[in-house]
Amino acid sequence: MQLYYTPNSPYARICRIVAIEGGIMDGIELVQVPLRTPDSAALRHGPLGKIPLLVDGDLALGESRLICGYLDQRSSRPPSLPGANDWQAQAHESLMSGFLEGVTNWSRETRRAKSEQSAFILQVEQQRAIRALDHLDRTVAAPATEPAITYGDLALVAALGMVDFYELVPDWRADRPALTAWLEPYAALSSVRESVPTQAAMNPLTPR
Repeated sequence: MQLYYTPNSPYARICRIVAIEGGIMDGIELVQVPLRTPDSAALRHGPLGKIPLLVDGDLALGESRLICGYLDQRSSRPPSLPGANDWQAQAHESLMSGFLEGVTNWSRETRRAKSEQSAFILQVEQQRAIRALDHLDRTVAAPATEPAITYGDLALVAALGMVDFYELVPDWRADRPALTAWLEPYAALSSVRESVPTQAAMNPLTPR
């Protein structure tokens, strides 16, 4: 299997954590590719060129949730995706995914040239993120000794990683002790530490 990715992609990060925690990373070749370029190797496997992209023989899977479901079938761990009738878990996953999507949109907007940034988008996404952080601090579960490797929880880990890396809410931990405590067991996982975004891996925005 090959996982086409960029090191700072939060969605690829989720897939990498699922693979590492599932003990199947040794069977996956990581292929780093540029974004939004006509010569991306990901385009050999489909017209979109989006990452993450998992290739296994003739099968090419895009979208991180789909990839995690495929990895679940090859892992010895409990599945990262909720069951079809587990509506509480699906609602949790939906909230975490929405938070990650908003933070991703916000960070992307901050990386544009000042003259190209939308003040409206910046304001909307900032307000959305603050509401989400406050809500999560009130509702998040107590920290677990062995954190759950679920798509929803990993989406939250990835979202908070984006908030930290891009300094979107620099002091978010100051008055959110429950959420801060929830994150600590995840931050201690080697799979999470290995996939932290870095300045060296920044992938500059290119024209859409």
